[in-house]
Amino acid sequence: MVNKSCKKLFFLTTFTITSGLFASDVISIDSLFKKEKQDIRLTTSLDIINANGTRTFSTYPILVSYDDGTLVTETQQIVLGQTAMYGLNNNLDIFLSYSVLNDRIKYIDFSSNSSKSDSETTFDSLFIGGNYTFDSLLFDEFQQSVSLQTALLKNINYQNEDKNYSLKDYNLKYSVKSFSDPLITILSLGTNQTLKRDINHTNLDLPNSYMVGLDLFLILNPNISLNLNTEHSYQTSMKEDGKKVNNSTIMSTMGFGITYNMSENNALTLNSSVGTSTNAPDSRLTFSLWHKF
Repeated sequence: MVNKSCKKLFFLTTFTITSGLFASDVISIDSLFKKEKQDIRLTTSLDIINANGTRTFSTYPILVSYDDGTLVTETQQIVLGQTAMYGLNNNLDIFLSYSVLNDRIKYIDFSSNSSKSDSETTFDSLFIGGNYTFDSLLFDEFQQSVSLQTALLKNINYQNEDKNYSLKDYNLKYSVKSFSDPLITILSLGTNQTLKRDINHTNLDLPNSYMVGLDLFLILNPNISLNLNTEHSYQTSMKEDGKKVNNSTIMSTMGFGITYNMSENNALTLNSSVGTSTNAPDSRLTFSLWHKF
C-alpha cells in the first residue's frame, strides 16, 4: 500500500485513459481521482476505429462487434463522446454520457457485384448510470467499485435500417484497484446485456458480452503517466427470429496510453490499441480531454 501522499499524487496525475477493453470507459479511470462531494467532471473524447472484414462496432459502454450479413470489406468509425459525472457524496457518482458516430464502410453490392462505399453520421447513444466506490468490501487493502448504466437511447443500424431504442441495453462492471507506488493496477469484470428488439420486420437478439480487463498505470512524474492495458471479451451469437445467424466470438485487444496533466483540473490523454483476435478492430486511436469544474 502506498502512503497518503503517494495516493494524493496519483489522484492528481493519473487521468482518464480510454483503454482497449474499456476503450470508452472513462468512468473506471475517473474513479481513480480524488473525489469531493458535489464536484463535476467532464470528459470529451474522440475515438477512431479502423478494421478490415465483415464486422462493424459499437464502442460504448464497451467494445462490441456486429455482423448483419452485409459483406463489409473495410470500416472506419469516428466517435465523438462526452461524459459528465456528478459526485453526490464521497462514494456515489451519477453520470450522463452521449456519443455521435460517423460510420464509413466499404462493402460488396451483390446486385452489381461491385465495391461501394457509404458514410453516415448519427446520434449514437445516450446513457445514464451510477458508480459506487466501497469504503470496505471483502478486501480492505483494495479499492473496489461497481457501476451500472442503461441506454436512454441507443441507435442500431442493421441491414441498412436505422432505429433508436430505449432501455434495451444494460452494462454492469466491477473493478478492483491496488496501489503499489509508482504502479497502480486495475482488474475489471463486466457484462453488457441487450434485450430483444424489432428492426426491419425482424426480431433481433444482439450479442451479450462478458469481459475481463487489466490496466497498469506507471507514474513517471507529477505531470506524465503511462498506461498499458489489455482486455478480452466473449460475445454470444446473434439471432434473427430465434435463429442463429453467426457464431459466438472472442475479442481481444492490447493498448498503450500516455497522459499529460496540464493543470490540477485538466489533463490530456492519447491511447492507441490493436486487435489481437480475428474479430477485433485492427487499430484504435483515442484522444481524451478531462476537466474538473
